Amino acid sequence: MTDVTAAKPAIRWWPLLLLIVLGALWGGNPAFSKALAIAGVSPFAVVFWQTFGAGILLLLVCLARRTSLRFGTKHLIYFIFMGVVGVDVSYVTLVFTVEQLSAGYVSVLILFSPMLTYAIALLLRMEPMVTIRAVGIAVGLAGAGVLVIPEGSLPSRDLLPLALLAFITPLGYAAANIFAEIGRPANTDNVTLAMGTMFAAALGALVGGLFDNSIYPVWENFGHIEILLTFFALATAAAFLIFYVIIVMEGAVYLGQVGYSVTVFGVCWGILFFGEKPSGWLWLAAVLVAVGVALVNFGKPRPAKSADDDSRSPSS
Repeated sequence: MTDVTAAKPAIRWWPLLLLIVLGALWGGNPAFSKALAIAGVSPFAVVFWQTFGAGILLLLVCLARRTSLRFGTKHLIYFIFMGVVGVDVSYVTLVFTVEQLSAGYVSVLILFSPMLTYAIALLLRMEPMVTIRAVGIAVGLAGAGVLVIPEGSLPSRDLLPLALLAFITPLGYAAANIFAEIGRPANTDNVTLAMGTMFAAALGALVGGLFDNSIYPVWENFGHIEILLTFFALATAAAFLIFYVIIVMEGAVYLGQVGYSVTVFGVCWGILFFGEKPSGWLWLAAVLVAVGVALVNFGKPRPAKSADDDSRSPSS
C-alpha cells in the first residue's frame, strides 16, 4: 500500500532558511552603505574595504578546500568585468546616492535588476521577445515612474537627479548578469570566481580611492566605522557563499525569489536603523516592480538543470 502522506512534497526548510538569510544580507547593503556614507567614508573606500575583506575570506575558503586557483586570460577578463562593472560601478553609485536617498528607495531600486537583464538580453538578441515578459517590463517601468515622483517616494524635488543616477546600480548588476552567462570561464569553481571578482573590485576601488585621495585608513584606530566595515565584508563573503550553496541545492529558478526578500529586508533595515518612514508611493512602486519582475521571471523558459545552472551572477 502506498503511503499517501509520504507522497506529499515536504517543505525544504534548510534552503528556505538560507534564502531568507541571503535576502537579509543583501538587503543590508543599502543600510551598511548609508551608515558608512553618513560617517564620512567615501564610496571608493567603502567598496574597497568591503571587497578586499570579502576577497580575503573567500581566499581562505578556497585554501581550506584546496581549490585550484586559475588566472588565465579568460579568468582575468571575467574578474575585471564582474569586479569593475558588477561591483565597483554598482556599489560606488549605491554608496554615493544612498547618503541622501532612503535605504528603502535604493532597496526597491535593486529589484529592477532582473528586468534590466532581460532588456539587455533583448538588445543583444540573446533572448526572444515574449509578450508576458514585455508586459513585465512595462509594469516595472510604471513602478520606476512612481518611484521617482518628487515629494512622493522622494522627500524633495531636488533629489530627482540623484534618484535617477541611482538607477546605475541595477543597470550594473544587469550587465554583470549578462556577462556571467557569456563570459564565464569553463570548469571553474564558483567560490574561486567570487574571490577573483572581489579582488578585482578591490583593485578598481583602490585606484579610484587613490585618484581622489579618499581611501579610509582603518589602521589608525579601531572604532565603530571599522566595525561596520568588518561586518560589511563578512556579510558580503557570507552572501556569496550562501548564494552558491542555494544554487547547488535548489537551482537558479528557486534562487530568483530572493529579490523580493532583499527589498523587504532593505526597507525594514531602513526603518529600524534610520527611522525611515516609507510613503505609500514607495510601497506602490515596490508592488509594481515586484509584479513586473514576477511577470519577467514567469515568462522565462525553464531549461533542464545542468552543470552550468550555477553560472548566474550573485548580483542578480
